[in-house]
Amino acid sequence: MEITVNVTGLDNLANAIFALAKTAGNCKEETQVDATKVTPVVQQTVAPAETAAQTTTTVPSTPPVQNVQPVPTTQTAQTAPVAPTVSPVPTATAAPTYSMEQLAVAATGLIDAGKMQDVQNTLASLGAQTLMDLPQEKYGEFASAIKAIGAVI
Repeated sequence: MEITVNVTGLDNLANAIFALAKTAGNCKEETQVDATKVTPVVQQTVAPAETAAQTTTTVPSTPPVQNVQPVPTTQTAQTAPVAPTVSPVPTATAAPTYSMEQLAVAATGLIDAGKMQDVQNTLASLGAQTLMDLPQEKYGEFASAIKAIGAVI
C-alpha cells in the first residue's frame, strides 16, 4: 500500500517571508521559492498482512537555504531620557442605565410575587405614584431599590 501526501500553498507563505526579508534589506532576489521546484512528498509502504510489516518513509531533500546574516547597526545619535511612567488615575465606572421596559418587567415580577405594596412604597419614596411618573434620572435609584426587594433586572 502506498500513501502520498502533497502539501501545497506553502510557496505563497515562503515568498511572502522572503519579500518581507527583502524589504528589510536582509535577503537577495535569488532566494525566491518556485512552487514547481519544491513539492514535499511522503510515501509509506506497508507489506501484506501475512509477512512482517515493514514501513518505509521517503522524504525528498529540500534545496539548501541561504543563511542571511543580519547587518549590525550602530547608533550614533544620543537617545533622549525616558520619562517615568505615570499610572492612570482610576475613574468611577458609570452606573448602569435602565429602560422603562426593563424596570416594568422587574417590577411586574415583584408584583407577581406578592410584593406590590413594596413596589408602591419604593415609587412613593422617589416621588412617583406609578412607574410612568418616575423621572428618567431616578431609574437607577428605583432599580437599586427593587433589586434589594428581590427583583431581577
